[in-house]
Parts: sequence; C-alpha cells; structure tokens
Amino acid sequence: MAAKRKFASDNFIGAPVEIWNPDHIRYGRGFECERAEFCEFWLERIPRDVRGKVCQCWVITEGEKLVGYITLLTDRLEKPRLRGGLKPLLTKEGIGYTSFPAVKIGLLATDMNSNGAGRRLVRWALYHIATEIPKRVGVRFVTVDALYDADVHYDASLFYLRFGFKYVNPNQKLPPDKPYRTMYFDILEFENEIRFAEQEIIE
Repeated sequence: MAAKRKFASDNFIGAPVEIWNPDHIRYGRGFECERAEFCEFWLERIPRDVRGKVCQCWVITEGEKLVGYITLLTDRLEKPRLRGGLKPLLTKEGIGYTSFPAVKIGLLATDMNSNGAGRRLVRWALYHIATEIPKRVGVRFVTVDALYDADVHYDASLFYLRFGFKYVNPNQKLPPDKPYRTMYFDILEFENEIRFAEQEIIE
C-alpha cells in the first residue's frame, strides 16, 4: 500500500507566495524541516520579529499546511579587500563606495516532503526585490548568510550558488569561524534578465 502523501502538489516551483499573517502560525503544525530549529523559529522568532518590524515573512501554503517560508530584512554589503588588492564592487561603474544597500534573506525553510518550494521562494524573493524595492529606496544587492555546519557536512551556500550568488570572501578558509558563509547577488543582473524576457514576450 502506497504511503499517504503529505501534500497534493508534486511540485511547488510555480506556487503562489503570500505575505505572512498571524493566522498562518497554526499552519506550522506538522511542519518537518531538515533543520529542526527552523520549526521553532516559525512558532517564536518569526511572529516576534514581524511584530517588531525587524523582518517581513512570506509563505507558501497548501490548504492549512505550511510548505515553506522566507524572511527578508535590510542589510549592508561590505566586500573586504583581500590579499592581492581586490577592488571594491562597482568601480567599473564609477561607484567607489565600500559598502552598499542590500536586502538580506534571513530565514529560508521548506517542508522535507515538498519539492521545489525552496527554489520558488528564492526566485520569488529575487524578483520581488529587483522589481519592487528600488521603486521606493535604493538597493543593489541581496545578501544571505548561508548556513555551514561542518559536523553534519551541511553547506547551504551550494544551494545559493545555483541562483548566481557569489561569496563575499571566495578565499575563506573552511570551516568558517562563524557557522555560515556570507554571499551576495547583484540585482542589476537580474533586472537585465527580466527585461530580456519581457522583450521576448513583446516580440
């Protein structure tokens, strides 16, 4: 007898993403994540931080079940000067700043029984940041502290590399001093991709 499926959908790559509200908290009953702490974050940290205006959260749900969630908050990208005289970002554009406005992916979690939800949430977040945020305030980069857990050989940065994220310090020794690897994504490149896709539709 085939095992009962948790979700009716086989793939969430095109699922709708909606903003979190307090009614969603109960949807987290039965949420199973590879990292158990992200289940606890759903019940305690996210409600607290959203109420405190520290972050905003978006979710994918099916019925009254939580499929996955992502949080966004403000950040600042500082790319260090590494050995060999690496130039600051955007010097080719005549922008000589050493730090830049960014939006950070704070938390990203999906149910282990779902497929495509993580990719959907990240792709949605990049599109949202690239198309909506610059209308109101200057932002050029998306950042993330990709979790690195040497004890269980867990390196979330490999997931973000698939979307075009780059390491702030590509020469960082592993395991890192802190349990994450900071990465960044240039939304201008994503905007160009969007314009190209829209032009293809027009033509």
